[in-house]
Order: sequence, then C-alpha cells, then structure tokens
Amino acid sequence: MNYTVVSREQLPQVEELWDYCFEKRQEPFFQYYFTQYCCQQNIVMGAFDEEEQLKSMVHVNPYRLRVRGAEQLVPYLVGVATAPEARGAHIVKPLLQTTLASLRAQGVNFVTLMPIFAGIYLPYEFSYCYYRHAYKLPLAALTLPRVDARLTVKCVPFAAELLAPLYASCLRDVNGVPVRSDEQWQKLLTVHAQEGVLCAVCQREGANVGYMLYTISAGVFHVHELLAEDAQAKDRLLQFAATHQSSAQELSWLAEPWDKTYLHFNDQSATGSVAPFMMARCLNVKLALEQLENVNAALKSSVVLQVTDKLLGGVTLEVQLADGRVQAQAVQALPEVSMGVGAFTQLYFGAFSAGELWEAGLIECREVEKLQLLDEFLPKARTYVNEYF
Repeated sequence: MNYTVVSREQLPQVEELWDYCFEKRQEPFFQYYFTQYCCQQNIVMGAFDEEEQLKSMVHVNPYRLRVRGAEQLVPYLVGVATAPEARGAHIVKPLLQTTLASLRAQGVNFVTLMPIFAGIYLPYEFSYCYYRHAYKLPLAALTLPRVDARLTVKCVPFAAELLAPLYASCLRDVNGVPVRSDEQWQKLLTVHAQEGVLCAVCQREGANVGYMLYTISAGVFHVHELLAEDAQAKDRLLQFAATHQSSAQELSWLAEPWDKTYLHFNDQSATGSVAPFMMARCLNVKLALEQLENVNAALKSSVVLQVTDKLLGGVTLEVQLADGRVQAQAVQALPEVSMGVGAFTQLYFGAFSAGELWEAGLIECREVEKLQLLDEFLPKARTYVNEYF
C-alpha cells in the first residue's frame, strides 16, 4: 500500500469514496466541496493499492486556532473513510501515522477531528478537548426570563462584516477557538446559504450584541450557531426562536458547555446534557510547550515530564519556567509526572485540569506540588469550536 498526497488527477476516486461514505453527489455541500475546496484549499492523504486504486483517505483542512493565547496552524482532519472492500485490512493506522508524521515535520503541533465513533480514534490517542451542551426540547418548554425591553431581534442577510466582530468579541477569552479569516467566513457563509441557513441579529439600541444562525425543517428549529455578549441578548434570541411554534415544535441546539439556560426551565427533563463534541491530538509536545504565551512571570520552577506516544514516539522533558517563558529539554531522568499524549492534549487545551486528569487515572505523579505547577501554567480553560469541515 502506498500512502501519499492525492493528486488532482486522482480526485475522481476521492469523489467516489466520499459519495459512498458521506454526502451524495447531488447534494449542495458535495458540489461546493469538490468544485471550490477539495485539493485546492486543502490536501488529501490517500492509501493506494498496487493498481493505484484509492482504498482509504483523510482530508487535511487548514485552520488557525487561538490556543493558549497564540495563533497557530491546527489542521482539521475530516473525511476519514475506507473503501468497503478494504475494511478490516488495517490501513487506517499507517495512513494516519503517515499524515501525522508529515504534519509534525512541517512544524504542526496539533490536529483536530470530529469523530463519528470515538472508538476509532482513541487507539491513536486522540482525546476529547471540546464539549457542548446538547438541548433537544419542545419549543413550548423553552421558558425564559424577562429581558431588557431595549433588546430587539431582526432577520438580516449573511454578512461577514456583521458577524465577524461579534464572533471575535464573544469568544475573546475562550481557548482553542478557530480564527475565522475573511476566507473562512466566506466559506462558511457560502455553505450555509446553499443549505438555507437563516440569520437573526440581536441589537441593543442599535448596537449588535448577538446573532443566531438557524434553519427550520421537519418541525425542528435547528440552532447552528448562537453567540451573544451577555445572557440577556442570548435569551432574547431564544425568545425569537420560541415565536416559531407555528412552523416548528422542537428546538435543537448545541450550546457552549458552560451554558446555563436550563436553569430557567420549568421542566427538568428539558435540561439536556453536556456531551463530547470534538477531539484533538498533540504531535509535538516539546514545541507546543516552548510556544506557550502569557505564562505567569512569577512562576520559577521545573518539572520532569514524561509524555508517552504510541504512534509518533514519546518524550521525557525537563520543563523549566522562568520570566514568563517555558523551556523544554529532553533528558534521561526519572519522571516526576507521566501521562499519555491524549491527556497532555486535554491539559494543554484546558478541557481538564491536571488534578482532574490525575483523579481519572490519566496522570501519574509522585508529588502533588508538581500537579499544582501544571495547573498554574496550563490552567483549565473554556474551549469552543463550531466548524464542521
């Protein structure tokens, strides 16, 4: 099996496998993806047999995320698929290994993906770093508090110049957030327009304070994205959703994991639950640590950290903190803290604290002070992502 970058000439094979596993050719997203995006703005890694027939693939879509204060390239892996006749041949592992090693050699520290089934990726040490609060309830059960009378909602056409400032301000203190460039906004809005997504904006005395992207289909009001600068603006947008009971009976919404809208619900069965959403994986522990920004300058300490990695090879580092900087030097020494690369990724993204990962049995530590040190320079943080391809 040959694992390599797919060429434009081989694109028809990619289309055929995508049509078999995901959206069909006649669907709007398929048309957009393969005429304007695939093999133009991304790359596809493929596994080819001796007859140069594509048997498995992974699409590497470029994204820039703001992670721990630093903007960096974090590719989003999508379209992982294997031809039916090649399933069970164990070709996904070498395909992923080749892809991740290539990205690491290019200086990439992390990748993300949205799993159809987490069990496929857990053996390759991907771990959940993003969670969402999933709501699915009757619109009639959407009980909300009274809001500021100055808040109004109106439907508006898609416009990046309208939504981008709100996206940036609402998520400015959140970790792992995609940085949406003008091109990213155009891609997002193009696909949303093809899929009939509508836009509502909340204003307070003429100033934009929130927005909601939504569709209504089969009696369900689907919230695709809802961001607001305060709880009242969010509630006003949800009140707008509740006025659609003549065309929809149910609300479906993947909110931020810290959302507390359910505290106002009369029916406790409508409160929903927090569930895993997207996974990530570190490719280069040393470089990721050394690129940390905004580290507390008062921290002057060190820890011998071991991070195991079954796919790309682990490392033992002496991590030194001084003057707001992190230095990581490979050493041969007894580790003071040990973890797998999956747990390290969750710690770095802020999905869990070092203490929580230790309680889950994902970190081994000889001294509690070293756990506390990890929590000081890699504190738990809110994470958010809402990209689907």
